[in-house]
Amino acid sequence: MNHSPIQSGRPQQHGFTLIELLIVMGILSGFLLMLVQLVDSGLQTFRDGETSQMLADRSSHAQRVITEELTQLRGSTTTRDSQRVEDRLVVQLLPVGLPILPERDATRSQVLRGSVRLLPDRELRIIDSALVGQILTDDPAMPPEQVLVELEQRRLNEPLRGVGNVMLMVARQEGPDDALIELRAGWFLPGQKFPAGPNRMVDPFEEIIPGSEDLPGSLLREITEPILQNLLHIEFSFWSQSTTSWGNRAGVLSSVLSRSRDSANLQAPQGIWDSARGGWLVDEISGGAFAFDVGPFSEHDTSDDIHPHAIMVRCAVAQPADATPEGLLSGYLANDSQSLELYDGTSFPGAHDGGFIKIDGEWLQYAGLSGDRLIGLRRGQRATKAISHDAGSLVHVGRTVEFVVPILHAKDDWNG
Repeated sequence: MNHSPIQSGRPQQHGFTLIELLIVMGILSGFLLMLVQLVDSGLQTFRDGETSQMLADRSSHAQRVITEELTQLRGSTTTRDSQRVEDRLVVQLLPVGLPILPERDATRSQVLRGSVRLLPDRELRIIDSALVGQILTDDPAMPPEQVLVELEQRRLNEPLRGVGNVMLMVARQEGPDDALIELRAGWFLPGQKFPAGPNRMVDPFEEIIPGSEDLPGSLLREITEPILQNLLHIEFSFWSQSTTSWGNRAGVLSSVLSRSRDSANLQAPQGIWDSARGGWLVDEISGGAFAFDVGPFSEHDTSDDIHPHAIMVRCAVAQPADATPEGLLSGYLANDSQSLELYDGTSFPGAHDGGFIKIDGEWLQYAGLSGDRLIGLRRGQRATKAISHDAGSLVHVGRTVEFVVPILHAKDDWNG
């Protein structure tokens, strides 16, 4: 007779098999990975949005500051004094930094000098600065408290005329990134002079070439101040009496370097200017050849002048330094290379069908993005010098804003 085995009263225990554990761990890992990707994507979107907002703010600020300055330009409301051109507008294309002896094919930028309306607060500050300079020139040892007393006395004899001169110039911004530039401005009283050497005073509005020995760039840096920083580019295009369109996106600086006065396209906007047409801008050394220049005698002809009808500004602002780089060079780039490779082309924010980038002090135009490569490079754009770049160099895109400032006092070429 068979007997069944004795059954235990304890319940039978079951555990997870190895396969079950692996499946659960795989599901959890996938879930955690998706969670991390979701959080990372959200953070990246937040950072991108924050950077985009910062670029928008910088662009808006730049537009406001430049517009405020250009709308103060004062044209020829009366005939000019043949011995002094109070209302002259001169825009030259000169080496950045205004060195006395610039290097070959140096990067260039526009230097604008013009007559402006001065608001009372600004004119008072200029008057005080000029008077203090005169006081200390007369008596360098005068105590500060006595300088203030003398200033109050001399200020009573200085009327507010509401007119003056402005200089706008581009300079490299101090810091490790050579791509960054700043826009500097200086405001002067008509005829105001500054010390340019032993026993020599100079009016920055009368000398022909800023950066020459007569008007050194170091002096101009001292008497100007930055009004915009963290820029990548700025240029002015001037609508003349013959202009029919603002041209293409390459900008006026590239075109003004590639044409002479005789072959200038008068229907295009102008990149240099001399409202007196007085023979100043006749060659590269003086800042270019003005298409409407009729010779030195024009400077003394009170009816012979021309002012732009409008100014288009193209300004590129840089993203914050602490933001994720827009691009990084993965290898050395020679000064004649026609393509470059990025570390990660998938995150490159520039247009994939072509655009502009800036590396160190050089602007490059590219035809398109192919994977991690920018192809069809055109070197030394926007009046910059083609140079070589090391691996790891920042590739800037920034944000470019274009806007037009009407010039209400425009006057055509009376003798043209």
